[in-house]
Amino acid sequence: MKKTETMIAFLGKGTEYEGRLTFKGTARIDGHFKGEISAAGTLIVGEGATVEADIHISHIVISGEIHGNIIADQRIEIHPSGKAFGDIQAPTVVIGEGGIFEGNCRMYREEEPDRRKLDVIKAVEHTDYVPSSFGTIQGMVTCDPLNDTDHAGEGKKPIEPVKDAKVSAKCTGFAAKSTMTDDSGFYELTDLKDGKWSLKVDADGYEAINATVEVSGGGVYTQNFEHTSQNEKPDLLAEKEGT
Repeated sequence: MKKTETMIAFLGKGTEYEGRLTFKGTARIDGHFKGEISAAGTLIVGEGATVEADIHISHIVISGEIHGNIIADQRIEIHPSGKAFGDIQAPTVVIGEGGIFEGNCRMYREEEPDRRKLDVIKAVEHTDYVPSSFGTIQGMVTCDPLNDTDHAGEGKKPIEPVKDAKVSAKCTGFAAKSTMTDDSGFYELTDLKDGKWSLKVDADGYEAINATVEVSGGGVYTQNFEHTSQNEKPDLLAEKEGT
């Protein structure tokens, strides 16, 4: 099983950078970036961040503000505090209640030819290929501090990633799988045979969360988990990307 991606780049609050950013893994921007981004990995745009760039990425999570066109080979997530201004393309697009998007949106199946690519963005070749007979389950583990306020007492803290959480998966007849979330709360379980996989997330200080994901015909499935300070157990449903 492929190891979970780790945080390999970080642009903190109050910092500014202009240029071209490329990486493999996970990067987080909490400051101001201007230029171009192309990567085979996950990009986290934190709340309060501003990005002025055309982006080609595998997976992007937007809690800040982006001005530019985005192509995501797997998934685009715009969280409630997120703002995206420009054209976007991805197999799966999720916009949380309160999120802002202005532009054109195009969704496609992952096997669609390269005509989906925007002319202004160069393609990034993916080296991690998962055979069609196997499935992948991936997602984010986050914490929503319902009753907590920020350090200035000016409202609820933003949703935060839960790192070093153990995500395990079991399916009758197959070997169990497990992995850990990285610094951005991202996890990935690969090489999964068809069947109903029972997922469990264990994180220090939180009650365990369970979910069931049915893998059929390979593909990539997204299952996010959200802890709360009250240890609530939400009903969790997985979705297959590209459907």
